[in-house]
Amino acid sequence: MPTTVEQLSIWEIAHRWAGYDPEVFSFRHPLQVKDYFKLLIDAVLHGELFCETLVHAKRPSRSKADPKYYLRTHLDEVYACLEGRRFNKQFLKHCIISRQEFRDWAENLTNSLPEFWFPEGWNYSFEMPEGGTRAFWVTHLEPEQEGGFSIRFDMPLADSDSSEQSTSLTESNSDLRSNQKAKLTAQRFATAQWEVQPELTIAEIIRSEPFCQLPDVAHYGSSAHRKWVSQVAPIHIKGKKGRPKTK
Repeated sequence: MPTTVEQLSIWEIAHRWAGYDPEVFSFRHPLQVKDYFKLLIDAVLHGELFCETLVHAKRPSRSKADPKYYLRTHLDEVYACLEGRRFNKQFLKHCIISRQEFRDWAENLTNSLPEFWFPEGWNYSFEMPEGGTRAFWVTHLEPEQEGGFSIRFDMPLADSDSSEQSTSLTESNSDLRSNQKAKLTAQRFATAQWEVQPELTIAEIIRSEPFCQLPDVAHYGSSAHRKWVSQVAPIHIKGKKGRPKTK
């Protein structure tokens, strides 16, 4: 299964690269896993691959720094691994490699990137959308009953009090596609409406005259409008139905 976490230990990388579960206990390591242990440790030892927890810097004798983060402290384990005498799990799990460092090292050797960490067709990093994601919009609402749970979504508005922030938003908006601009406009409008009238339904907002007159928004259908607005709707509104249709 692909993973896009930013850091993995050498223990995890070697197992996943060879197609094995790093958490499955085994008395003997498969040959390919051992080869990857040696390959990665050798790269760290010779400074080809940066390890965040095994730095090459020399630790002063009277330093307060923890010696476990210095390569020279672990030379016995390093050479035991390279010689195939011992593969210390605790040591190998201590060696942390970042995804970007691994990518740079592999591409420098013209090696193909392993799919478990670099799935084909996936971006190497998450591109944060304009205004952030819903995870950053959420704010606490005090529940009506003890033990309850209530939140709402406060999306950043373009008409901020800070002229500098407002300018930056305008500049970044110019890079958006037309449908992205329309979506952002619709969501900002809906968020502002719920600030004033918390009980408005999604249907009431998207059918309102001011909403229908929003720039560019009118070019898209009601299904797109409902989808956009529902993404920023408060929890207590999401399940609320509009007025039933008359037959």
